Amino acid sequence: MASAVEIDAMRRALQLARRGPRGLNPQVGAVILSPDGDVLAEGYHRGAGTAHAEVDALSQLAPGAARGATAVVTLEPCNHTGRTGPCALALIEAGVARVVYALDDPTDAASGGAARLRAAGVDVESGAEAAAAAEVVHDWVHLQRAGRPRVTVKWAQSLDGRAAADDGTSQWITGPAARRDVH
Repeated sequence: MASAVEIDAMRRALQLARRGPRGLNPQVGAVILSPDGDVLAEGYHRGAGTAHAEVDALSQLAPGAARGATAVVTLEPCNHTGRTGPCALALIEAGVARVVYALDDPTDAASGGAARLRAAGVDVESGAEAAAAAEVVHDWVHLQRAGRPRVTVKWAQSLDGRAAADDGTSQWITGPAARRDVH
């Protein structure tokens, strides 16, 4: 079970993840903790072709500084080589002793990082703050599973079936919450 310090770090990683762009890649955040639980580095994925969150955080550390550390990540570290290398391998090579992540990667290409980490002797735990992490990557997961983006449609009309008054005196039909959600 994740410690209170790791849960706090996951909440911070989720804040960092939201800084990343939404789109074809997931929003992911990472926090590297010392063996004593102090924050050593933070990172997030800034978009396609850029360093993933784990590598972004590791890049802020001197060589060897992550040895024995815990990496707290919002999504399972990837296990594939695309425009960047596998994050699971980067964590192993950095000497990270423990990885706590929120959600399993749902893609066939990138999943398997947890298994690779375990095979290398890294202690791995999943599920920390999973519900909050699922909210952050909800649209991306939908894209992966459905093969199309998630679309929200707003439909508003007056009681007489119109969207506006003929004389131009119309006011908002929807309330502030609906306007915030779609604008």
